[in-house]
Amino acid sequence: MNAVWSLRRRLGLGLTVAALLPAILFGSALLWVQWHRDYQNLTASLDASVRLNAGLIDDFLESQQAAVRLLAENVSEGPGQDGTKLANLLHAYPAMIRILMVDAEGDVVTIHDARGRELPKLSGLGSGEEWFTTARDRFRPYVTNVYHRPAYGSEAVVGVSAPILSGREFKGALLAAIPVESLMRQSAESAARSRWDLLLVDRDNRVIFASHGLRFDVLGDAGDTGRALGRVAATADRPTRELELSGLLKDDAPALVEAVRMRNGWMLALIAPRQQLLAPLYSRAVLLAALLAVTLLCAMAVLGLQWRILGRSIDALLQGLRGYVLGGQINARGLSRLPGELKPLAHGIEELGVRMNTAFAQVQQVLGEREQVIAERTESLNQAVSELSLQSRTDALTGTLNYRGFREACDQVWDDPDSQPLAVLALDIDHFKRYNDLYGHAEGDVALRRFAGAVRSALFRSGDVLARPGGEEFSVLMPDCSLRQAMQAANRVCARVREADISHDDTPGGRMTVSIGVAAREQGDADVDALLKRADEALYRAKSGGRNQVSA
Repeated sequence: MNAVWSLRRRLGLGLTVAALLPAILFGSALLWVQWHRDYQNLTASLDASVRLNAGLIDDFLESQQAAVRLLAENVSEGPGQDGTKLANLLHAYPAMIRILMVDAEGDVVTIHDARGRELPKLSGLGSGEEWFTTARDRFRPYVTNVYHRPAYGSEAVVGVSAPILSGREFKGALLAAIPVESLMRQSAESAARSRWDLLLVDRDNRVIFASHGLRFDVLGDAGDTGRALGRVAATADRPTRELELSGLLKDDAPALVEAVRMRNGWMLALIAPRQQLLAPLYSRAVLLAALLAVTLLCAMAVLGLQWRILGRSIDALLQGLRGYVLGGQINARGLSRLPGELKPLAHGIEELGVRMNTAFAQVQQVLGEREQVIAERTESLNQAVSELSLQSRTDALTGTLNYRGFREACDQVWDDPDSQPLAVLALDIDHFKRYNDLYGHAEGDVALRRFAGAVRSALFRSGDVLARPGGEEFSVLMPDCSLRQAMQAANRVCARVREADISHDDTPGGRMTVSIGVAAREQGDADVDALLKRADEALYRAKSGGRNQVSA
């Protein structure tokens, strides 16, 4: 009874631990990996989005500023003379709420409102303001910080300005006001779809725009938070650094922040609640708990099944022992499922099987290694034989066939019934002995290689065989080639040798030439020697006729 109880207790405990522990460890690791991946994805998305939105805002402001600068160039005759052009600009650029023109003293001389409101022409409006002094002193356009001008409405706006110049004389300036809502509408909607918040701060650390979930007010001071974000804000050429801050959101929840410094000096920050990372983690934890519960139920079901199969396991083990013979296969997987009380017997059987399998594997390994060595040596021997055969048939200087290789090629083509017709070119370099006497044998070898290259370039057919039977004599075997085609090829060879321009001062022309004899197979030829003999006779006629020519 105690043995049965020990068996059940150990089996139940071991099965439960084996089932639950890997699931707990794997599930915990999976939760951590998923959380880390979500964190990286979120920060990467924040980085890409904040850079994209910063670029969009910068590009938008630059396009608006370009329009104002173009208008300023067209009203350079003097302020107050082109009010219609100001109105047309508001119509063409609906993001602008108003545009005004000031003279050289900063007094408003013309103002137009996109909503048709009558606005006062304020005296001295531009004097002392940075956009005006930049236009007056430096003749440069400018993007203002956020401001609110009560005389012209309640909107928080930013301005883009441009100087009005006559030559190098300052005549005034244009200032177009853009509401913050128009500037940030697209970026704010994009951030809201991702449940993120946007914070835009100008160069004076004042809030240009803040999403509804943030604790900041437009035109208000961003405080220490804005200054801290400004110090770590990345530029276009630097990677961003995510921050985890509290106090940004109205609910005081911690948040991840990515900030970039824009081209005009503003700072744009994108804020994501940390809760976005925790929400999916909760659902995954619930799923893991459900998985553990199901695993436990399955373990208990398997445990109950083990009670029923224990007796059958012992019977199967006994039958395996009776049927075991030398060379038989051991079912190690089946032995691993036996209860602990049967482990000693199972281990003995398993050890015997391991020894046999190890011995068999060693024998197989030795045989495989021997076969590999034999195969490698056979391959090396075949390669060496092939290389020796190739060397014995090839002229080492020119890379063409030597006399032996040429004769083998001739015999092979001659005996091939499909190789009709057949032609041969016999080539002899003119006055080559003089060349060696004049330039030396080393230069003669170089000339032979250049000559072989020139001949090859004139042979267009892949089946043509170039050989150097000896000295300055070369031969070309041309299967499936008529006498007319061979004559054309021979003339090309003569021309290519002349074009190679190999200097030979001891010849009438001052360069190397060749004489060629051409012959084609005739009906009465008994063997290839008859064909080669006629080619040599034609070569003799070419040399006797003055060299540097072709004869048949």
